[in-house]
Amino acid sequence: MNQSAIRRWGPWLVLVVLFAIATSLLSSWQFDRREERVVRIEQVQNNYDLPPIEISQLDWRQENGLQVMEWRPVRVTGRYLSDQVFLVRNRPLSGQAGFLQLVPFELSNGDVLIIDRGWLPASSKLLEPEFNPTPISGDYELVVRVRAGEADLGREETTTLASIDLLEVASRLPGENVITDYYGRLSSESPANSEVPIPMPKPSLNEGNHLSYAIQWIIFGLMAFGAFIWAYRNDQRLLAEQRGELPKRTRRTRQSDRDAEFEDANQ
Repeated sequence: MNQSAIRRWGPWLVLVVLFAIATSLLSSWQFDRREERVVRIEQVQNNYDLPPIEISQLDWRQENGLQVMEWRPVRVTGRYLSDQVFLVRNRPLSGQAGFLQLVPFELSNGDVLIIDRGWLPASSKLLEPEFNPTPISGDYELVVRVRAGEADLGREETTTLASIDLLEVASRLPGENVITDYYGRLSSESPANSEVPIPMPKPSLNEGNHLSYAIQWIIFGLMAFGAFIWAYRNDQRLLAEQRGELPKRTRRTRQSDRDAEFEDANQ
């Protein structure tokens, strides 16, 4: 590449390289997101349908940033604290706005486990659920799937919660025996209540489009280099033709032009 070509095409090459770097980073980001998604799917597959264990057997620890026993079914006994019901807002299900219902559950040893009892559809004004059935008083045996608490979203809390922030829930309850490491998503309760929230479905095992997006970004980067090479070579050939170093290319005649010439010749 001579000095003239460098001045003419150097900035374009820099732009192409920067674009390729950007697409490479975006592709890597999508690969990372897919890997995280696959790990979480495997966790659900490994734990979700296991037989329940006693809560005393729960080994709540992290490996590689994930809770080893998340989604593990656990059996607990105790009673609901039905006078302390919390609603988590902005929880759509199947395209419909709604809430999650959280109810504290006092275990037989005195600890309090927060139970996600299920989903409640929002009313027409979206400020409260259409119905909010609370469990009747008495002793229960529950099977729940343990889940890690959610992060504090930094939003002003009102009568409802922005997330399942267990520290925030604990601050609204009396006593200091609330479990804040995990909560339980209800699978079954005995005795059963006549009115209950809608059970949350099993998490999706779909990986999503991360892999296809990652490959697309790689293709975009390669296409940018291909377009640059084609444009550069075409430009250099035109310059060579203008200098007389190469014969000029004849314009390829379209079929319609040839047909018109044939008709004119035979008139």
